[in-house]
Amino acid sequence: MTLPAYIQPTVEDWLTQFHFSTHTKVRVCETDLFGHVNNTSYSPYFEQGRADYLEHFGFYDCGLMFVVGDIYCHFHREAYVREELIIKVRTSKFGTKSLTLESAILRKSTGELIASNWSTLILMDSITRKTIALSDFVKESIRELEKDESLV
Repeated sequence: MTLPAYIQPTVEDWLTQFHFSTHTKVRVCETDLFGHVNNTSYSPYFEQGRADYLEHFGFYDCGLMFVVGDIYCHFHREAYVREELIIKVRTSKFGTKSLTLESAILRKSTGELIASNWSTLILMDSITRKTIALSDFVKESIRELEKDESLV
């Protein structure tokens, strides 16, 4: 299987770069007749991961709003009804007014990579609805969790 370019150098090495995770359990309504998770169900999983990640920093309490500007998903394996999933999230890059997040959905029972994702989030002021530059507070909060001073 060909890996997406953002997974480097191997899946195992890439996964060691994540320092935040949350979890979910596959609901019946997210599956097809055979108990297989529908491809449209992964977007809410990734969204929950992003929301939990940003909430961890307290960004929502500061009047900051992040909107998705771009999103990509790669399916690696199937997931099934009632399975417990781990959603890992990390920041891989800062832009002037945006940041790029990478996410991984893993099967809790085996650690297998089910799906991966990257998304570009644009920072906005929640009152004015205008884009704003990433502040030092946002960058430093993320760098501290990510343990990555080179994150630019």
